[in-house]
Amino acid sequence: MPSDTHFADPHAWPRWGYGVAAVLAGLLLLLLASDGNVALFRLINGAPWPAGAWVWSNITVLGDTMTLLCLLLPFVGRRPDLVWSIMVAVVVVSLLIHGAKMVFDMPRPPYLLSGDDIRVIGFRAVSGAFPSGHSAAAFAFAGAICVMRFPVDAKVTVLLLAAAVGVSRVAVGIHWPLDVVGGALAGWLGVMLSVWLGRRWPLGLRLNVQRTLALLLVVAALFTIWGYDGGYPLARPLLVVLPLAMLALALPGLRTLFPRRAA
Repeated sequence: MPSDTHFADPHAWPRWGYGVAAVLAGLLLLLLASDGNVALFRLINGAPWPAGAWVWSNITVLGDTMTLLCLLLPFVGRRPDLVWSIMVAVVVVSLLIHGAKMVFDMPRPPYLLSGDDIRVIGFRAVSGAFPSGHSAAAFAFAGAICVMRFPVDAKVTVLLLAAAVGVSRVAVGIHWPLDVVGGALAGWLGVMLSVWLGRRWPLGLRLNVQRTLALLLVVAALFTIWGYDGGYPLARPLLVVLPLAMLALALPGLRTLFPRRAA
């Protein structure tokens, strides 16, 4: 059972926590101050990506909240600090994203660009562009890994995957680059706040809460397997295989949380 010191690696905050936040904030300001938002969208969305529809559908669903809940399963019973911090982040970041969408209510690319100027993969939406929820979720998950006690290679890997999810939101034609960077920054700052809250309110380290969260994650995985595609039918096989794999990896932790009683 990790102590509350696992909730944050003090050596990681300057480099990862504050450093990545500063980079994202700089990119956001650059896009706001320039005319590069639409041009960058056209460059990414119009590029002739090999097997583009299938590749981008599978990458973009990695930023879906249901997928990220499945990815938490291997940590149940092993890293309750991470599970608790990310579950708090789900609430914090969701409030930030949905609040910002209502305030800004920016149109998405399919609303402003004609059919010849845009390639849309998967579902279409015309409003609520800023900020990107998928980017926020992906960077929230990556942020938790980066500011907590994990190997550096794991931190680099999840950060690169989060960046790929962000690029995919432009590639599938549903978000502007500005939306992606804004969502990434919101997710990153939201999870930093959640890690801070988790350390000061370590409710998630209690056994009964760990068991409740584990069951919720199992239900999320089963729901995803049952028929959830997140609006991207091409990614449906991944959304069966990935939850099944995560459930298998979660078995040791689940046995720790729910030990068999002697007859």
